[in-house]
Amino acid sequence: MPGKPVLNIIYTHIGRGHPFYLDGIIDRLVENHGNRIELKITDVFSLSTGVSLLFWRIVRWMYHKGSQGGFIGMFYEWLRKGKKADSYGLVEKLLARGIRSFVKENPYPTLVAHPVLVPMISDIVPVYYLHGEIAVPDQAAVTGASRVYVPLEEGRNKFMSKGAAELSIVVTGLCVESNLVVEAKTLYEKRMYRIENNNTLVGGLFSSGAEPVGHTEKIVAAAKSLSSAGHGAVVFCRVGGRLEKMLGDLTGVARLKPDDKVTSFESTINKNRILAVLFNDRKQEHELTIRLFRYFDFFIAPSHERTNWAAGLGLPIFILHPVIGPFSPLNRMFLMNQRVGRDIADLGQAKNFGAKLGEMVSSGELAEMARNGYGRLKIDGFSRIASDIVKLLERQTPA
Repeated sequence: MPGKPVLNIIYTHIGRGHPFYLDGIIDRLVENHGNRIELKITDVFSLSTGVSLLFWRIVRWMYHKGSQGGFIGMFYEWLRKGKKADSYGLVEKLLARGIRSFVKENPYPTLVAHPVLVPMISDIVPVYYLHGEIAVPDQAAVTGASRVYVPLEEGRNKFMSKGAAELSIVVTGLCVESNLVVEAKTLYEKRMYRIENNNTLVGGLFSSGAEPVGHTEKIVAAAKSLSSAGHGAVVFCRVGGRLEKMLGDLTGVARLKPDDKVTSFESTINKNRILAVLFNDRKQEHELTIRLFRYFDFFIAPSHERTNWAAGLGLPIFILHPVIGPFSPLNRMFLMNQRVGRDIADLGQAKNFGAKLGEMVSSGELAEMARNGYGRLKIDGFSRIASDIVKLLERQTPA
């Protein structure tokens, strides 16, 4: 008697965006379909040894350094621009050794969220490529996957223009954290009430994992400006990172550690105005974000995966410059076209942010940004993708 259908899932654990999307799918697969399928979850570092492992570590280092901008960032960007999405040259073959061995031993459909993995294994097993990002730069538009998941029709068109088969592409809606999807309407209505009644507002402030100086300086300056204007700033900081150290130089900053309970958020933020939320890893960051999201009236962040909040949940975004990497500029353009985002282009704007926010509240602009980002796009992408994957697996598994 045949067992459950099996799905391989391979992480790269490089950056936050690609792993974040896999986290969301696994959450929905386990919660909604856990009794119907079996998951084999692994990552490229666990699968690789020797030269392959060394190369993956170099890739991770270059990604981290490249995401900080500067000369290494420009060099890394040049390398990425020179690579086609379906490239499978000598370096990719070295990186692929352990991964190919794994799928040969486990020849099941395989879900990935990083385009570099698709050409490595698409000749061995069916590859399901999760492209959760709104932006689709050329480097991400792979053509060898048997299934491609994209949030919007624009993404579907981009993949087709590069040669992906039309029937392989599924438009899913935005990939928003499932916990936030459930409460989206309630949180939006409470947020609109606070904005329209000129209440004290609270912003969530986020850096990318690389914490580039150009971003962290603006985050700290904006937090100070919000505090001076009587508003609240909740700053998410990696333990031991640049942002935590920069906030440590300020006085009157409250701290929330991963295991601390949020007993009275309002009294904490009213007393200190700036709350540093500390996390050690992606899981802790996610849990803390979900706990505090209900208090946010806007957020400050690079234009990466969190831009889904502005486009789908009605939470206005203020975009940190410089916009780094191939995804960020395209995401920013989308947000601007949707009229849900504004720029924090330089340190002067960050230092004046509290006053500017007050002007936007008084003029109704902040409320309009929130309205532009709510109810126009589907936000249950994770659930839709999980359902489609299970249907595919069960269709391929003999009864």
